[in-house]
Amino acid sequence: MILELDVLLFVILIVTAVLALKVRDLLAAVALLAAYSLFAALIFAGAVAVDVALVEAVLGAGVTGVLFIAAILTTSRRADVVDSSRRRWATLPVLAAFLALMIYASTGLPDKGDPEAPAHQGVAPVYLEDSLEDTETPNVVTALLADYRSQDTLGETLVIVTAALGAALVLRAREQEELG
Repeated sequence: MILELDVLLFVILIVTAVLALKVRDLLAAVALLAAYSLFAALIFAGAVAVDVALVEAVLGAGVTGVLFIAAILTTSRRADVVDSSRRRWATLPVLAAFLALMIYASTGLPDKGDPEAPAHQGVAPVYLEDSLEDTETPNVVTALLADYRSQDTLGETLVIVTAALGAALVLRAREQEELG
């Protein structure tokens, strides 16, 4: 079941993405992409994926925005205007094919909140019923991430930290290159 709010948020996502591609001020593009991440987080929260919403808000809007702003401050704030009318027309069929593929792929998805959906079968009922007793954690999502999948979550966290450190080292090396 798709709610009107979901459709509105999806339209806002499309508008912010298009505007981020159209603006020539890179700082404005970063702000639009941060807004995009926040609206995506709202969609995830509406789908009761609060953990994913939190990660999207923190990483998509927060950390990524800060890294983009740092990159802009070390380079240039304005994007060079390139005549890309031929490239623009060449990408339209690719975008149309991608959109058609996404629409086709979404036709087989179960309705929102459907108790018979595959995600609600298998091990999910066991986690929902037994997580409090097994882990003594009142939040099922926290129980899944911190108790049942703690090593996987640690691995994901290490990947994110490694990416952030790598970006920081690249920015620092560029700064030192310009100074010396």
